[in-house]
Amino acid sequence: MQKKTLKKFNPILWFIAYATIAQGLRLSYHIKAKNKALFKQIKPPFILVGNHVTFWDPPMVNSFIKQRIHFVMSDANLRNSIARWLFIKMAAVIPKTKARSDSSTVRQMMRLAKDGRVICVFPEGRATWDGQTHEIFYSTSKLIKSLKIPVIVALTRGGYLTRPRWSRSPHRGRMLIEYSQLFDKEELKFVSAEEIHKKLQNALWHDDYEYQTQYGVKFKSKNQPEYLERVLFICPVCKQLITLESHKSLLSCKACGFQNEYTETGELVPVNNAKQPRRRIYDWTTWQSSYLETLVKNKQKEDKNQPIFEDHNVTVKTGFKFQNLKGHMTGTLAMYVDRFEIQSPNGDPQILYIEDMTGVQVLLSNRFEFYHKNTLYKFDFEHPNTSGYKYMLAVQKIAPERTELE
Repeated sequence: MQKKTLKKFNPILWFIAYATIAQGLRLSYHIKAKNKALFKQIKPPFILVGNHVTFWDPPMVNSFIKQRIHFVMSDANLRNSIARWLFIKMAAVIPKTKARSDSSTVRQMMRLAKDGRVICVFPEGRATWDGQTHEIFYSTSKLIKSLKIPVIVALTRGGYLTRPRWSRSPHRGRMLIEYSQLFDKEELKFVSAEEIHKKLQNALWHDDYEYQTQYGVKFKSKNQPEYLERVLFICPVCKQLITLESHKSLLSCKACGFQNEYTETGELVPVNNAKQPRRRIYDWTTWQSSYLETLVKNKQKEDKNQPIFEDHNVTVKTGFKFQNLKGHMTGTLAMYVDRFEIQSPNGDPQILYIEDMTGVQVLLSNRFEFYHKNTLYKFDFEHPNTSGYKYMLAVQKIAPERTELE
């Protein structure tokens, strides 16, 4: 395809965004950079890769780089006509359908590299839920091998504890973005995709709690654990599901009364049960994932017709890629070991089998969606503290190939 088909930045819009949004984030979140002088030495084209910790990663990473960057962006962020105009027409992002194969995205990146542009990819494909780097997509390593342009890592430290994925408000402390060159053009001629993948995984690995412990950063907010039940949905004491509730500094179980205080270090400290340990969020999510896997296996053997999870007054919308979504129905969403059922107040339930799904994912903090055959289903919950993550995690236990994992 000829160069004239490549997307170009609107220079005025880019300058305004760089001077306001990007620089505003630097000041608001106390972001510092390490080795930003690297970009005086390296010239486009190159590919920038980073660990994914917040919704604001792209402008944060770009705030220390004066080159204009083409970011790969989920098409879920482009369903609004204004968003499509802003991000595609004016900011020249590269749309990508999360958790689904999208060859057009790869072709576009190949063209951009040949045209001497800067491309940015977050190889995890989704922001971390617990402060540790997720597994990264092997397809990124194959892409790097194919592009054969220098690779720069942007490693963000302190980002998760500053703006946890489950939270609606920032927990301001301190952030550091460290830039380093992982590969130059010549190296990529002699390494395999497997070698690239291993080195990329090591370069992007980060534990925000280790960073916090090492530097003693405190992350402050008026309501620290607000909406933490979006990611923590099983009580470690009574093992009940969907009984946890956040309020002010506490995360409490409505079933057994177990309480935890969320501290400025991002830890959960029991306040009424000395037998329970002090936990970091990944301690809880690791246990929770294992417990849910056992629960799912037991239901597969003994109790297939009892739902794993159920939420009421769920609004369902349908569409495809970044088309505007249309209202489908409102009712009860129930998940079983082989299917989802949507029950409206009138009529028979709509049954969506897991074996027919692709792209099961959570957008932002709790927007659950998936493709069933060739139709996108998006679920909006009545209460903002409802966990969409629990559904995705359960599908990962049943059919991991259907979820946002590659």
